[in-house]
Amino acid sequence: MRWLCVLALIGACGGKHPPPVAGPVSITLETEQGQPFAPSGGTTVELVFHERDAEDRPRDVTRTANVKPDGTFDLGDLEPSDRVSIEATLRNDSGAAVGYGRTMADLAGDAAITVQVRRPIAYFAGTVSRDADGNPNTTPLRWTEAPATFSDLSAGTGLDGKAQVGGNAVLVIAAGSSLYMIAQAVDASSGALTGAAQVMPIGTGDHKVGTALPGTMTGGVLDGAGADDGSKLVIGTTTQLFAIDASAQPQTVASIADGSFSRVAILATDTGELDAIAIRNRGATTGPCAATAELWWATLSGAAGGKAHLVATGGFSDIATDRGRAFYVDACKGELGEVTTAATRMLRTLPGAAAGGGKPTALAVSNGQAYIGLETVPTSASVPATASLIVTSTDVASDTVRTLWTEGAQQVLDVMSFPDVRRQMNAGSVAIGHLEIGAGGDYVALTTSAHFDGAPIPSLGIPEMLIDTEELRVFDAATGGTVQRYRSWCDGIVLRISTDISGWECAAAAGQSAPAADMYEHHIGSMTFQFGKK
Repeated sequence: MRWLCVLALIGACGGKHPPPVAGPVSITLETEQGQPFAPSGGTTVELVFHERDAEDRPRDVTRTANVKPDGTFDLGDLEPSDRVSIEATLRNDSGAAVGYGRTMADLAGDAAITVQVRRPIAYFAGTVSRDADGNPNTTPLRWTEAPATFSDLSAGTGLDGKAQVGGNAVLVIAAGSSLYMIAQAVDASSGALTGAAQVMPIGTGDHKVGTALPGTMTGGVLDGAGADDGSKLVIGTTTQLFAIDASAQPQTVASIADGSFSRVAILATDTGELDAIAIRNRGATTGPCAATAELWWATLSGAAGGKAHLVATGGFSDIATDRGRAFYVDACKGELGEVTTAATRMLRTLPGAAAGGGKPTALAVSNGQAYIGLETVPTSASVPATASLIVTSTDVASDTVRTLWTEGAQQVLDVMSFPDVRRQMNAGSVAIGHLEIGAGGDYVALTTSAHFDGAPIPSLGIPEMLIDTEELRVFDAATGGTVQRYRSWCDGIVLRISTDISGWECAAAAGQSAPAADMYEHHIGSMTFQFGKK
């Protein structure tokens, strides 16, 4: 389905704007009409134009209009402007986003601008473990790939792992309106990714998998990112950093740096240049902090395309890009900062982080708002490890910090044959794996993994337990309210003796969904939104 908007332009006043022009600009929202996952139910359109004023300062112009019966909408008059970033959100009667997209364009006379709009869908992928007979989570384990799964936030349905995408995938990457999956073999005994990795497109309207892109990648795949215009992908593996030109015919895959790159992001400058930012040798977030991570910068387009260099070394734990700027969080210093091709600069120290009140280990930025994940180590066994999500501005003049969510990681185990027997365990550690913003800032999602070490309680016949869990959470970015809470994995070892109670299983918490059957469980290797920001 396509909507058309006709805008009558008025004169501008200096700055970066072009001279006044006559004639309308048409903006079309393209939504893959007739496809199963095409946006539907939209009654209003919200467009945000990110531009510069006459003094070259950033300025946002927001316009909202009702969708008419013929599918058109009228936003009124706008000033001409060059190189404007446009965000389009399609909303239903309750104000929920049912479609979102963004693009860069010039608002000039007679321009025809198309914005690809897609449903707000969160995808995640990973591996599973089964025994030789195909039974999950039993000993001896045999590791294998599994299809990715997804949550369609516009549909409002709960996650159970049954909504699957294509074939086996270890990573899913969104690149603007395009979607890709990476397939790679898994070592059956260790779970390590091995062999050549291939990239395959996924249809965003029907989730069908297309023909694999030419070329392969080596090393276990760790992270990936895509450009908003869909032209470039960046993949980090345990051995190299790869750049993929998805717009070339045929597509090309090139190694641009050696090393283990576990965090990657793509930056689009005001001039249209694409750069990659990556972290090499990122250490584990739990335990003592080691300031040995490296920030790398690589140019993806132009004459210098494919050139990468080291910018700085420190306790860097995550990176993100937003509106022509690149950002980092440093878990050792407890700070949010900005990175350029030549240097880093600190923007602010995060409250309590430097004093051990929570290490910043995850970052996503959208429209000047930085969402930061914090991990807190417990001070005793009676207190669980805690994960938190805070929000702050990337403007150095602002020091406001808002806590969106915080929670101690706990897990309840039940006995299948004795419904009244339960054990609640506190996590000794919790790690935030992935953090991303969806639908232009309506949603923010993160994944966590937690480890539980429960000592035996002989007087009650409760054995020693070593349990690991993984969760996906989606929040309303404005209120912090939980939209989805999905436990993708819960498994471990019960070290019982003959007198101990047997037959333990993981229980679901209030508001938490879990796989419908064990075969749908995932170790989450990646999480991304369609048109997401990381």
